[in-house]
Amino acid sequence: MKRLTYCALVALTLTSCTHQSSDTEARWPSVIVVDSSGTELNTSDLLNGNRLVVSLWSTWCVPCRRELPQLQQFAVEHQDVSVVAVNLGDKLDSVAAYADEIGLTMPVVIDSEGRISSALGVTSVPSTIVIDSHGKVIATHVGEITANELAVLVETSS
Repeated sequence: MKRLTYCALVALTLTSCTHQSSDTEARWPSVIVVDSSGTELNTSDLLNGNRLVVSLWSTWCVPCRRELPQLQQFAVEHQDVSVVAVNLGDKLDSVAAYADEIGLTMPVVIDSEGRISSALGVTSVPSTIVIDSHGKVIATHVGEITANELAVLVETSS
């Protein structure tokens, strides 16, 4: 009985972590951040009429390091979808060096104050969010994702 209760509690906890409440709809925020070159930009400029895939990551996160090249592959293969890598809390020089090292061509921004992750309701990395052309979150994937899994997530959320 204890094991059944524990399993039910774990299932409920996991479900509640990814549930999006209808009264608190998550939206892509409009905030000023810096990109990996140190240039300031408004995040609303990244929402350019396409769906937007947002990958939230950190340099210390091993699954994130495996995932980012997959997102780069997805970005190259799906030009009709915008993709942005949002780093959470690392220093500009380490983000720029890592993005350069793996050849990221997608925009890489640094969410040093946690404003993007807070607006999207993200509490762990890696997390991937699909946002519609109006800024509304339409899908969330917590944990590592491959380019193929991301293609399916984007396709099924449209």
